[in-house]
Amino acid sequence: MTVVENPGSLRIVLSVSGGTRSESIMNIRPTALDQDLYDIGLAVANLLTDPLSDIKRTMSKSYAA
Repeated sequence: MTVVENPGSLRIVLSVSGGTRSESIMNIRPTALDQDLYDIGLAVANLLTDPLSDIKRTMSKSYAA
């Protein structure tokens, strides 16, 4: 039986200092480059009132037989 990988979704999560708040950007093209995601995270962070503490890349995939 062959397993087929279905394209998943990609999102970045921006966490602010103190861990009291996070912002997510979802439905990003899975082929997006790390540098592009980082640049987007920094640009959005400039709009937030709290200082940025972390940018995370989260990808999900599904598999079928």
